[in-house]
Amino acid sequence: MRSLLASSLLALSFSIAAPALAKSRGFDTTVTSPLNSSVKIEVVVSEDMAHRANNLPEKLSDRSGARGLRSGFAGNGFYGDKDIERLTERLQSKLERKFEKKGIEISQTAPTVLRITIEDAKPNRPTFNQLSVEPSLSFQSFGNGGAELQAELIASGGQSLGTMSYKFYETDIRDAKFGGTWGDAHRAFSRFASKAAKTLAN
Repeated sequence: MRSLLASSLLALSFSIAAPALAKSRGFDTTVTSPLNSSVKIEVVVSEDMAHRANNLPEKLSDRSGARGLRSGFAGNGFYGDKDIERLTERLQSKLERKFEKKGIEISQTAPTVLRITIEDAKPNRPTFNQLSVEPSLSFQSFGNGGAELQAELIASGGQSLGTMSYKFYETDIRDAKFGGTWGDAHRAFSRFASKAAKTLAN
């Protein structure tokens, strides 16, 4: 009886934790020329992501399987400010490493700016803030995650030199239980960084 109950609870955690499946979209760009100078990298989050740090999404359709106003993990919200900050730092670091490997010079005073926006990110496990908001959650809960990124390359005069975009959400639950909190989102970051560096390298 206990094993049956445990199996039922595990299946329930799948259905609650897994966000609505979304198709992955490959890397898209309108940038046609490589960089011939240094670049400044700026990573920001969308207004929606900033809102979801301490709230559920404003759109009801984005709340996935949320069953209550504080159902953060199922509802794609209440990530916590620290986790949002860590996501931006992780993407910034990943971009810097990939760019340096490709010989792209990075400078905080560079006239050309690559501004990357984290439009959306979903964790594989509840964040610390989600666990505190919803005590019934467990860190053992897991689901599919991923991220969507948009970027714009901007010249010193404010002229757009092109855009980049990448979207990846895992659809196979089998590996989710072995990863960390933001495993699939981090995978999306790494892939985007590699593609962006290849696009801008001479």
